[in-house]
Amino acid sequence: MEKLKKPAGAAPRIEVSAGTGKFFKRLVLGICLLVVAGCMTVVWLGLFTGVCSVRNVTVTGNKNLTSEYVKQLSGIAAYKNLVTLPVGKIAENLKRDPWVRKAYVGRHLLHTVNIKVDERKPVALLDFGETGFLVDGQGYVITGIATDQFPELVRIHGGDATAPKVGERITDANTLECVKVIDGMPISIQSTLQLGNPFDGRGQVYVSRQGFNIIYGHEAGAKQKNDVLQAILVDINNNHRQVAYIDVRVPDSPVIMPR
Repeated sequence: MEKLKKPAGAAPRIEVSAGTGKFFKRLVLGICLLVVAGCMTVVWLGLFTGVCSVRNVTVTGNKNLTSEYVKQLSGIAAYKNLVTLPVGKIAENLKRDPWVRKAYVGRHLLHTVNIKVDERKPVALLDFGETGFLVDGQGYVITGIATDQFPELVRIHGGDATAPKVGERITDANTLECVKVIDGMPISIQSTLQLGNPFDGRGQVYVSRQGFNIIYGHEAGAKQKNDVLQAILVDINNNHRQVAYIDVRVPDSPVIMPR
């Protein structure tokens, strides 16, 4: 019977002896055991020794809240180990304060916890006589304060509306609309306003820091009103004009009454 010939160009067959195969299996098994042992050692060091203990806590992003207060609010003093640190729970603890809009907590090996807070930005102060309330642009009530604090913010007259609750959103429609309008204004307009009255029959009426009134009306057409009002204010300042009031309720036909 004729023997089969090996095809031309075929790769030579490499035969591995039984002894060599057992050696490679033992080598792989040994490497795996070393890796497992190494991992277990790292876990043991991290969990049961002081190698990953919490020693440093950094706080960033805070402007109105002190770093010490943020640390205390976070409850981080109750935890000693960086590996088992419940970062999610700590972030939720921080959001209990109405100033904190968002909070981020991260680990930095071997001993540092980084806390970053995103504070709410107040845009106005609601004036209810002896009591004031800071609110952000969405009408969220941040805190109660004296009405002479934050003088750079517009003070909105509270009228007969019920005083809001800290940590909740404004419920009065007129006041909420006024806050949203102020938040949408360029800083150059916001900085010129001192008082705001959302309960005037003509809509929102503001008193500028120069003493004249700005009859704004309601929220509709706010962008066009802001553009017109900004141009008028620039002209007044550049030319030192004395005015009694500005009416931008109809932005295509603004009214400027001289004093």
